[in-house]
Amino acid sequence: MSTFDHDEARERLELAFHEVLAETPQGGSSLAVYQDGKPLLSLHGGEASAGRAWDTSTLCLIWSASKGVAAACTLHALQAQGISLGTPVSELWPEFAVNGKERIALAELLSHRAGLAAIDQKGLPITEHRAIAEALASQAPNWPYDGSHGYGARTFGFLLDEIIRRITGESLASYWQKLFQGPLGLDLWFGLPESIVKSAATVIAPKTPPSPGPFSAAFANPTSLTRRALSEPGGSLTPSVMNTEAMRKASIPSLGAIGTADSLARFYSLMATDGAGIFQPETLATMRITMAKGTDRVLVDETSFSPGFMTNDYGVYGAGKSSFGHPGAGGSLGFADPELGIGFAFIPSAMHPGALPGTRTQKLVQALYGN
Repeated sequence: MSTFDHDEARERLELAFHEVLAETPQGGSSLAVYQDGKPLLSLHGGEASAGRAWDTSTLCLIWSASKGVAAACTLHALQAQGISLGTPVSELWPEFAVNGKERIALAELLSHRAGLAAIDQKGLPITEHRAIAEALASQAPNWPYDGSHGYGARTFGFLLDEIIRRITGESLASYWQKLFQGPLGLDLWFGLPESIVKSAATVIAPKTPPSPGPFSAAFANPTSLTRRALSEPGGSLTPSVMNTEAMRKASIPSLGAIGTADSLARFYSLMATDGAGIFQPETLATMRITMAKGTDRVLVDETSFSPGFMTNDYGVYGAGKSSFGHPGAGGSLGFADPELGIGFAFIPSAMHPGALPGTRTQKLVQALYGN
């Protein structure tokens, strides 16, 4: 990568962001970039809701970008207790050791290789952590272990939440608030407090259908692993459902975090540098190591994962070879680039179709790097 010029990057990002706003007539969005823990850029525009302008403090649902934050919490809890990723899940969670899952290690679980992308039991509310955790512990993997991976769109957050509960005795939401959100002053929540629940931006459903392709075909099949993984637990989680106060107040680590782009970018900047004394160097290095790579059984596309983060083997985050983070449905994205010490976050309220970053998000990432 050529030398990174801050001023040129700002100019490119400002231009690209305003183009994105012009191309998105509804809703609003925010973009933030931090470098070495300091703000490099913070942009916002559009409407948070009818008649209310978007500003730097506007909170918005980040969908599956929540998983990267949840993964950081989990790796920190393992670090604090000196638990290695080679540890069998069943050592922390004895009920897990049934139906062929006895030897599944934390590394496999966190990199989507444990075969628990879809939950077998139907009809469970997505807010019922205990029932979902028990169902996942008792079921067999979706496929025999062979090293392949399948994205746990809904299940992943519950698995991480249960691991943290077994290690610390508290929920992932509580762990996040106590160890990160409060001490760092981050405006990012797993469950909004009653006092601010009405302040979040209104999420808007995509106006166009997904492009035809293998993912769309798989999702159209109600018996496919793709459809099952993206539909249960919880059923259809449309924007109108996620906009309700009940869902905004719920802790859903898979896809329910609500926050600002500035807070998400600042958190990733921390992981892109020295961890601010919170993460040990070994933990930070682990975040970048690809453990699963190739055709994703659920997304039916090429993806790569470290323990909990999507890595950059397929260019999701542009030019940063060691970048890691997580996208969210509709275009939200947060990632760290350790080579440049950068944390990047883009959060829109008007969604595009599909589970991976679309052209709008890609335009912003490309502007960051000038390609």
